[in-house]
Amino acid sequence: MPTPAASLTDFYQNIARKVKEGSCVLFLGPSALTAKDKDGKWQPITDLCARHLADKYDLDFGAAEEFKLPYVASLLRIQNRSTDNVLQEEVAKFYTDMADKFELHPAVEQLTDLKFRIVINTTPDNFVTKLYDQIAQAYHTDYYNWYKPNAGFNFDFDKDSRVVIYNLLGAYQKPESLVLTYKQQLSYIKKIVGEQQNERIPDALTNAFKDFRHHLFLGFDFEDWALRLLLDTLYKNVRDNVQPYSFTTKDELPAEADTKVFFQGEFGMQFPQDSLESFVTNLVSEYQKLDNPAAAVSGQAPRAKVLVLHNEVADKDGYDLLIKHLRNLPAQFVSLADAVGQGDVQAWIRKMMDECQVVLPLLSADFYDDANNPSVPLLAEIAQKNNPRKGFLVMPILLKTVGLDGPLAQLPTLRPTDKHPIVGGGKESQYATEVAEGLKKYIENLK
Repeated sequence: MPTPAASLTDFYQNIARKVKEGSCVLFLGPSALTAKDKDGKWQPITDLCARHLADKYDLDFGAAEEFKLPYVASLLRIQNRSTDNVLQEEVAKFYTDMADKFELHPAVEQLTDLKFRIVINTTPDNFVTKLYDQIAQAYHTDYYNWYKPNAGFNFDFDKDSRVVIYNLLGAYQKPESLVLTYKQQLSYIKKIVGEQQNERIPDALTNAFKDFRHHLFLGFDFEDWALRLLLDTLYKNVRDNVQPYSFTTKDELPAEADTKVFFQGEFGMQFPQDSLESFVTNLVSEYQKLDNPAAAVSGQAPRAKVLVLHNEVADKDGYDLLIKHLRNLPAQFVSLADAVGQGDVQAWIRKMMDECQVVLPLLSADFYDDANNPSVPLLAEIAQKNNPRKGFLVMPILLKTVGLDGPLAQLPTLRPTDKHPIVGGGKESQYATEVAEGLKKYIENLK
């Protein structure tokens, strides 16, 4: 049964408070860290790495086979087409080459703006630390090296307020540490559950879970056999003191009923019905309300649904700037990123226009690039629907310098009112605030 709206709001408010207090641990699974592939679709970065290896070694895949990194690496070893060392070096090179080229899903960036105490990363990258670098957030980073384990973990949670970022399955900067094939996974599990103290995951890390007891598992496949033993090891000292929650992306299949029963019974895992993407959006919204209670609409559902149309490649900077000023509005925001996996994009846009009360086209020269903005053929149709008194507002936003012509540019609802672009004139915050205030008044007066 769906979770009642009021209960879901309480759930997000509670988690947001725990994150704000610094008592939450964030676990990032393989599907949590996604980037755009060459077709513009969001894909797990480990899957992109697996596809890179498959293409390099010319692997022939059947229809039922998936480009998962452990599977591809194991297949290459079974066929004697590579060695463990070479595969580790290949994966390390992939992450080195792509470190500054991937466009990460905005959900990951949003998460690093929050106050997590520990981030456990199960992929070998350093994208999380790069995101913290971008906001000048202090952190302590470490990783587990299954090839040469060392239980040393020199960090004092009582005296040091930095977020701890721990790579659980190795780090690409140290290729020998990477756990790739199924055989390596088995060896890794044997070590962390074994009796050798120096081979286990550091007790100083796992013992901290009793103090930071709310755990968010994002992007994990709970059908993975190794996850049962991994969680049993992570929770060996705090089994009854933690409260974990799991969220999967909207493109992933949920865990089977028997799997959920196992993780619920053994670890108290909860499986809310929201997708990872919706969870992050709602969590960030509630977290921001804690910073600015006056902007919150207490216990109230969003009063409007807002569709933002923009060139997601060229105008991401302008979108990020504007959305930071709009997030506190009593509205739900959707963009073309939410159309991924929803079938025909233009059909999805029309469906959203039936559901939304506001459409915000972010105008720029790149906005009219129909190769990267599938809404371009619909602009006349969108402009024609503008009827604010009847509950449908089309508010074009002049994001960057562009000639004002075409159906959208002629609408009287164009902002900023002086027709100067938001970005590039040194008045970005002023103009974005003007847009936010005007939109807030409109939404609050909707019937």
